Amino acid sequence: METWEISFKVKYEYPFLELSEKYPGARISMWCVWDREMLHVPLNHQDLMTELESYARSIDRAIDSFKETSDGIVITMKCTCDLYGSIWSLAERNGCSIVHPATFLDGWGYFKVISFNENDAKGLFSELSKLGPNELLSKKIVHIDAVPSTIWVESFFERLTGKQVEALLKAYDYGYYASPREVTTESIATSLGVSRSTYEEHLRKAENRIMESVIPYLKLFNSRGIKKREMISSRIELVNS
Repeated sequence: METWEISFKVKYEYPFLELSEKYPGARISMWCVWDREMLHVPLNHQDLMTELESYARSIDRAIDSFKETSDGIVITMKCTCDLYGSIWSLAERNGCSIVHPATFLDGWGYFKVISFNENDAKGLFSELSKLGPNELLSKKIVHIDAVPSTIWVESFFERLTGKQVEALLKAYDYGYYASPREVTTESIATSLGVSRSTYEEHLRKAENRIMESVIPYLKLFNSRGIKKREMISSRIELVNS
């Protein structure tokens, strides 16, 4: 199973891109994890930081979490993907996983994604062309050992709703996944004050979404295991011959 690492840049209507164009040379780095966005701005761009803070408050997404690091300032805010055309959402629709951080510099957004299917990458660029100018920077096949670990958590959990997460955690805590099973879905639903059908709907959707996220990695891992087993088998045959 081939895995592609694809880097590209794109320019479209997005507040952080507009700010990066307003402050040439100022590199804004962004991590988007679940319902939070963390932005890093270099120390020598205080005016840009002030504008970012003001913008976050103007759309009621600010979180009072501003921290100075050795090389910049970090601001944490609530996710804005629902307000704008999000590259994160676009990548997800096309079966790709974002490798964080994204970078906004001189009016361009720089992104890297992992794709498990070359056709998915084609779909991604088809949608990017509708957003605005874009350019493929690099595309290469990578082995599972080289897949960045930063994509794992986001890829597994970012599509889950709060109710789905709660359903899954309660199922685990109450022993639903123990062998033998220690509780029924009806008992968990009763403890949560919801109907069994409602609870099971949240639980099944959570399980399905996690499986959809895990399967591509599992296939990749399995293909690696098959190759290893084939190599070992070949060595054994060579020794026995």
